[in-house]
Amino acid sequence: MTGQEIFEIALDLCGLRKEDSGLPNDISDLQQRALSLLNITLSEISILDSKIKKTDHKVLMIKDLEEEVLCSDILAHYVIPLGMATLMMLGEDDALAADLNKLYVDARDDALRFGRAKVHQITEVYE
Repeated sequence: MTGQEIFEIALDLCGLRKEDSGLPNDISDLQQRALSLLNITLSEISILDSKIKKTDHKVLMIKDLEEEVLCSDILAHYVIPLGMATLMMLGEDDALAADLNKLYVDARDDALRFGRAKVHQITEVYE
């Protein structure tokens, strides 16, 4: 999963996506801060990633939003977008930021319990 994909999930969590699924025009400030906010979140969860993978601790960082984020699936799809969304809403909508932070803390706890699980695409079983 790329940094851009995580950023777009975070935008969805904040309710910032337009009805036609496009991105609003007034998010340029968030786009400018996206890489920094993502790297802050990645550095915060890097210990969690090493516990899930049972490897030595290494701080995760990316240099561009188009880069692949190399961490466990549960973190990339679930925890990191919540952490990034929380940081995006600080100072913008503090009530939403508090709600997202609660979800983020719970997601980190879930990741420790279920971290070895893999995220897979749902296949259509009925025709």
